[in-house]
Amino acid sequence: MKEIKDYLSNELHNVNAMIEKLERSVKQAPQGMLRISKTKEWSQYYVRTDKNERSGKYLNKENQALAYQLAQKEYDIQVLKVLEEQKKRMQRFVGQMEKYDISNIYEQLSAERQRLVQPYVLPDEQYVAQWEGVIYVGKEFDKNAPEIYTERGERVRSKSEKILADKFYMMKIPYRYEYPLQLRGYGTVYPDFLLLNRRTRKEYYWEHFGRMDDIEYCNKTIRKIGDYQRNNIFPGKKLLLTYETSTYPLNMKAVDDLIKEFLV
Repeated sequence: MKEIKDYLSNELHNVNAMIEKLERSVKQAPQGMLRISKTKEWSQYYVRTDKNERSGKYLNKENQALAYQLAQKEYDIQVLKVLEEQKKRMQRFVGQMEKYDISNIYEQLSAERQRLVQPYVLPDEQYVAQWEGVIYVGKEFDKNAPEIYTERGERVRSKSEKILADKFYMMKIPYRYEYPLQLRGYGTVYPDFLLLNRRTRKEYYWEHFGRMDDIEYCNKTIRKIGDYQRNNIFPGKKLLLTYETSTYPLNMKAVDDLIKEFLV
């Protein structure tokens, strides 16, 4: 139900954007209506400035750009009319879904009743709290590994991982650091981060590969990404990737773009 509502809300956003674009286009279009007179050999174009005008003013070759503009305007008006009706129907449907969203029933119960009830759909905050509260055993640290800690107080393996973890923490994106994952053909791996999109409740793995100018490390990275794919975890879908070398540090613009696209 939530996925359907999110999909419709996103489509409604796209419809609104298109309506705004078409309204600007119609407003900026030239005045008048196009009339086309077609013979066996060619077409002639006329502009009518009054709907009661029968023939209109003939558009010669020098003025035929106006025919394109008027045709586009009249097409835009028709599309705009359909989109506005579509928008109304979508708004009504989204409103009905919100009205009959069963998660609202649990949220409206008193705290005492909530304590006694097992909800079928958890409210977002409780869902996130349960997700973040999962207990697991991560990968052990080498004895001589540097001690680097995030703002959340957990130990990570590199400064770049700290930057990423602190970014997620600051943006209130739920994450688990090095949550174990079984990959067929590879064994147990510990992705740098398992992240949760609060809105869609979808999970994503985030791997940061920080030594891509090391040939051996690069070869292992290629193999690892291939094993992710063989386990139906595809880059750009459920697997988010960032890279760096000694020359090219972690690109924060790329980080922000991935967060915007998948996690908020």
